[in-house]
Amino acid sequence: MALRTLLVLLAALARGFAQPAPPVTLSVHLLVACSSQGAGQPAVYPGVEVSQCLGRTPFLTEKDVRSAEFHWNPKGRPVVFLTFRDDAAIRELEVTRQNAGHRVAIVVNGRLAAVPSIATGSRFLYIDGGYTEKQVRALVAAFNRGAANR
Repeated sequence: MALRTLLVLLAALARGFAQPAPPVTLSVHLLVACSSQGAGQPAVYPGVEVSQCLGRTPFLTEKDVRSAEFHWNPKGRPVVFLTFRDDAAIRELEVTRQNAGHRVAIVVNGRLAAVPSIATGSRFLYIDGGYTEKQVRALVAAFNRGAANR
């Protein structure tokens, strides 16, 4: 009986290791007036009144990520810190400089994770999506796996 239990456990572990973790998706959009020509879907984010829509075309995606790190924000919450490839970092810096004071929509795995205001031009991105430490660590690993495979 003990041998059978051991074999069942080993088989379950092998199945768990054989399944690759799902890839992570990212799209970062400017928020625009829903009546504008470049408007996509409405931005609906709990706790933040946003009467705008996602810009139809993201200016950053998961393909732009060079690396991801686990960080704590000033309020002690876990966040994902992303560094982008040079061309994407320059694009982000230009877009954020031109749109300081406006909001962006950060979509992770198809879910609107955050709608932060742009304070100043930046080449990096923090994703504070209300995630648990375990979720942030999983996202960081997934972003880094994706970056390593490009």
